[in-house]
Amino acid sequence: MLIGKNHLVGLILTILLVHTVTYAQCTSEKIAFLAFGDAGMGNATQNRVASSMVNFCRQGTCDFVALLGDNIYPNGVDSPTDPQWKQKFELPYKDIGVPFYPTLGNHDYFGNIEAQWEYSKVNPKWKFPGRYYRFTQCFADFFVIDAERFDKEQALWLEEALALSRARWKIVVGHRPIFSHGGHGDSEKLKENLLPLIKEKAHFYLAGHDHDLEYIKKEYKPEFIISGAAAETRPVGKGKSTLFSASIEGFTHIELTPDKSTVQFIDQDGRVLFKHFRNRKK
Repeated sequence: MLIGKNHLVGLILTILLVHTVTYAQCTSEKIAFLAFGDAGMGNATQNRVASSMVNFCRQGTCDFVALLGDNIYPNGVDSPTDPQWKQKFELPYKDIGVPFYPTLGNHDYFGNIEAQWEYSKVNPKWKFPGRYYRFTQCFADFFVIDAERFDKEQALWLEEALALSRARWKIVVGHRPIFSHGGHGDSEKLKENLLPLIKEKAHFYLAGHDHDLEYIKKEYKPEFIISGAAAETRPVGKGKSTLFSASIEGFTHIELTPDKSTVQFIDQDGRVLFKHFRNRKK
């Protein structure tokens, strides 16, 4: 069936509105947030890394968390009242009193994915409106995708949302990396379907999936951050575009001003493993 131009524009605007979370205009000169994934194991490492996050945020600024998928191991959740929520989310992060903005990981798909956003009605800290969505924090737009099921509907939404955004920073968030030197390696599917949509249009792509910490900088934007070491680690290598890689338990802290970003990898004992400054380019 052919779709007229007016109907197509209307469809695009409807998709954008349905998958957008908006906030009042912010006057802050900076925003700062945690980014980590592959965390929901309920083990001693998750709790130790969480304690390191709490201590770090007490000394600095943490406005929210970008949760990078595999939220509950090993098989997701059955319902929004699944007892795993308490052990693997509520208790470890009880002292991190900021919103969490999650995405879906491959292990979450082993359970009931609808329960992941229904849990938002149970716990107001959990901000998960649907499979993919956009949220705004001051001068930054965040585009949260379902990298496990990145389909044409999402591609249309993401392309238009990035084009319409006037934010100083545009950050795409998914679970599966496009590039990685961890055990899972690059995603050929995302190279083909996602990379062309965000190349030179977004400033960062944040992911988990590989249980390590990596910062990859190509000759084009976005820059690629992998932060999947919040509960366990696996071996990682490096390539010619690697600025940093380590198989060390920890998390990522990102601070943004209108014109500069600061990315830090922090380990479970609170030590700064890596710090990278970047000036924003148009």
